[in-house]
Amino acid sequence: MTLAGYIDERNQLWVRLTVSGANNKQVIDALIDTGFNGELLLPLQVAIPLGLQLFGVAPYQLADGSTSQQMLFRANVEWGTKSQIATVNVVNSDTPLIGGGLLHGYVLLVNFATKQLFIKEPGADEPQGPATSGSEVRK
Repeated sequence: MTLAGYIDERNQLWVRLTVSGANNKQVIDALIDTGFNGELLLPLQVAIPLGLQLFGVAPYQLADGSTSQQMLFRANVEWGTKSQIATVNVVNSDTPLIGGGLLHGYVLLVNFATKQLFIKEPGADEPQGPATSGSEVRK
């Protein structure tokens, strides 16, 4: 299956997914952050009502090279035809992030000219449409 994300006015890539914990389920829009090698990062105000399960602590390296200890949680993540348990970093921020860990196996096709984002699930046929027509898409 090929999923559609969207590109905002700042050319940032977004995807909509459903995140579930022990208490609740919520549909969120998450910013695709290819520099984040984790799976999912959620703001406190999103994570707390979900009732996510704490499962460990791990060192976390920030872009400036500093490290800190992060509590890690588990959540069920649904997008497209896939549902999986993901590791979630919970932080004091405003923006949910989806990282390379959750995108592993997917193919992102981005057309900034037409503001289109297609996400090919593992095993899906190549998407057909405006994002791939008119010019070659390099992988």
